[in-house]
Amino acid sequence: MTILKTLMYEEWCKMKRSKIWLLVGLGPTIGVLFAWFNFQANYDVFMNDIGDNEWIEAWTQVQIFYSPLILPVITGVYASMLCRVEYMNGGWKQLLALPIRRETVFISKLLTIFVLLALTQVILLLLFILGGFSIDMKDQIPLSSLLIFVVRGWIAALPLATAQLALSLRWHSFGAPLGMNIALSLPSILVASSTFGQFYPWAQPMLAMSPADESPIPSNFIFFLILSSFLIFSLLIGLRTIKNTTYN
Repeated sequence: MTILKTLMYEEWCKMKRSKIWLLVGLGPTIGVLFAWFNFQANYDVFMNDIGDNEWIEAWTQVQIFYSPLILPVITGVYASMLCRVEYMNGGWKQLLALPIRRETVFISKLLTIFVLLALTQVILLLLFILGGFSIDMKDQIPLSSLLIFVVRGWIAALPLATAQLALSLRWHSFGAPLGMNIALSLPSILVASSTFGQFYPWAQPMLAMSPADESPIPSNFIFFLILSSFLIFSLLIGLRTIKNTTYN
């Protein structure tokens, strides 16, 4: 555990002057701006049913744009940037020459991505609430529901973090894993509305962050699939990748 804490501390030290911190705030900002702009532009359409809560209706726009597109892409960028540091100036060779198990190195980077994603989701929630207050929303804010949506999105992004970290460990190029991630994220909205969507990791954040009346998948089942994806990507792909890859 001490070694793991030390490795994570080193990861944070490497990120101090990194542009990764811009992304932590930029992604949620874009998602929230889109959500509130589209909600206000189509207010009458969203609020056509009696009893609809303005905050929940506005959140559906976060779910549609941020969760299937921005969140998966940001997750991939985090993974690529954490590995890119090691590819520069023989960082991998120096790191793996230490008396540290490769599995521990993998876990430290994965946990770092988890923390970055948690910060990203917290900023998303804060910006969303500030946006609602700025336009003087009439309905009471359903804070507990919003918290649940944010936490669910974070959990649903964990398998993606694992898969994309494995790709970044395997491919030395920064752009290759990122490009594949973007390509897999683009069809998420269409795939999420199909029966196959619940099994597609890049569509799972959208389903997880959806209000109950917007998601076709029971919450208990979708989280069983997310846990299954996480274990598969971690045990069968991620750990095997870092153990079997040769770094120069």
